[in-house]
Amino acid sequence: LKHAYPVPAVSHLLTSLAGGKVFAKLDLAQPYQQLVVDKKNCRCTNNNHTSRVKRLQFGVSAAPGIFQGVIDQLTKGIPGVLPYFDDILIAAKDVSMLAKRLA
Repeated sequence: LKHAYPVPAVSHLLTSLAGGKVFAKLDLAQPYQQLVVDKKNCRCTNNNHTSRVKRLQFGVSAAPGIFQGVIDQLTKGIPGVLPYFDDILIAAKDVSMLAKRLA
């Protein structure tokens, strides 16, 4: 399983935070396992053993790129929201704006 979605560089994310003065970080629980694997890609081979998986598994080399692509699409266009792997950083210029973004 190959996947070439680019994971953003930390330096690019830090540049995106310009203007942010207060921040919140959401840490997603077991994010890969939230994604269903289609039947075409459900076979997993490990040490000469083949199994079928229903959810994206941690440890699969393509998993970070796959998940990053999904979370980028889900948060696209939301001001002050920056996803990075299983963390979502929310930036705002003040506490009031941050509270609105978290609501």
